[in-house]
Amino acid sequence: MDILNLLTRLLLWLAIGYGLWWAVKKLIPEKWLTWLGGGLILLVVLGAFIDPNDRTVGTFWQLISLPLTPLGAAITMLFLALTKDPKKVERKLVVAALAVIWVSSMPLIARGLSVQAEESVQRAYENQRTLCSTNFCDAADAVPLQLARAMVVIGDNADAYRVSNHLPSQSDSDVPLDPILVSRLNSAADVYGRVAAAAPLVTVTAGARDSNSDIGQQLDQSIRQRLVNRGIPTDNINIINTGMDIRGTVENQKSFLTDRQLFTPLARGERRTERDNRTTNRVILVTPALAMRRAALAFENDGLQVVAWPTELYGAPRSRADGTLARFSDLVPNVGALRITTRYWEELLASMYYYMRGWLPPFSMRWDEVVETLD
Repeated sequence: MDILNLLTRLLLWLAIGYGLWWAVKKLIPEKWLTWLGGGLILLVVLGAFIDPNDRTVGTFWQLISLPLTPLGAAITMLFLALTKDPKKVERKLVVAALAVIWVSSMPLIARGLSVQAEESVQRAYENQRTLCSTNFCDAADAVPLQLARAMVVIGDNADAYRVSNHLPSQSDSDVPLDPILVSRLNSAADVYGRVAAAAPLVTVTAGARDSNSDIGQQLDQSIRQRLVNRGIPTDNINIINTGMDIRGTVENQKSFLTDRQLFTPLARGERRTERDNRTTNRVILVTPALAMRRAALAFENDGLQVVAWPTELYGAPRSRADGTLARFSDLVPNVGALRITTRYWEELLASMYYYMRGWLPPFSMRWDEVVETLD
């Protein structure tokens, strides 16, 4: 199994290398920029491998990986269609670009991808009921809330004025926090109310701010105050700046909890026994449903048992009152659907990168680890 896992990772790296080499030959003039462009791309890839959290590397990676996103792929194909022969437009590339944009912008596709990601969490919970013994499951259909020693809220930006693709209205200008982060904080407070007896430590991974600056301290205070107002003791709140960096959050949380003797994590990849599962402390993970698979498996892979609480569910079932015209509208492209499809695809690429770095369990089309959920 380990050899197969290693060969799979190797083939993925070879495929990515070949794809980048093909892009260099197609997009950069071969005579004088091929080696230079190839060298720059190689440096960025190596930088992402060595230090994936570096902002400079991240910026260049966003530019290089643009053709891997639905919108970026369409733009790349249109660019090639216009530049391949100045006197003739490549119709096949234009048709392909339009097809990519149309399909990725259809609400039907976006909803289907969202449902697939969200249902994987529920399937993981069903795996837990199947894998544990009958006697244990009778007592454990409900998550042992008394074992919830920590809660991690995975955030995006903290600053409302730096939210990508969002222009806050004037009436919202007095709210210093990103509304997406506020929503997750509210969800975390709701969960805390159910596990308050265990007094878990709450870690918020609010990124995109400098904690040492006046603005950063104001944002941290706003986050803390919002949680305190919802009943979470201020001494139980820990704010870090890892944002959506799942790997950095795993390492931080593992060290943070181990230092407080709240966890004795297993070695990476080591399996828990049934007895361990009855007494192991839990980490409640509050994160978007589209990212929950990668986040939960990354925690589990490092020996931290997760209770999943997904937020931002896009795949809500339709009402029976919806008629044929409402369902037909799912075939009409819109920007919202393109945004969800792009997020799903970016999460898929991130999961692939995590797998190649060895930060996820061996590859499988479903969750192999036992992950619990709160109903």
